[in-house]
Amino acid sequence: MLVLLFTRQDITELYPDPIAKPILPKRAKGFLSVDTYKCDLCAKCVAICPANCISINKNSLALRINYATCLSCGYCTRTCPENAILFSKEFEGATKNSDYFIHEFNIINVRNIKKENL
Repeated sequence: MLVLLFTRQDITELYPDPIAKPILPKRAKGFLSVDTYKCDLCAKCVAICPANCISINKNSLALRINYATCLSCGYCTRTCPENAILFSKEFEGATKNSDYFIHEFNIINVRNIKKENL
């Protein structure tokens, strides 16, 4: 420690490092991501979510996910028959704005939407 004090080397590193991206393990879970071309709003993910963080906005035909209450359990990813919900590699979510954690995925594939669930 004394050597570092006398040599005046920086000890603290900046975060996030703008050059190096972290190497994540294969099974690392980030935020949920929805493939808007595959999703047909079947609502199976809404029914199985233990945290009730997934909902369907019927007016805009969008899947809404609240990342602040998500448990990252993966039930929604395993239940989705179209494999439209996956975990992304994005995990850094520090913010002062709580609206950042609520995200709507506007479904593009409107022809395959199941009308009985709306």
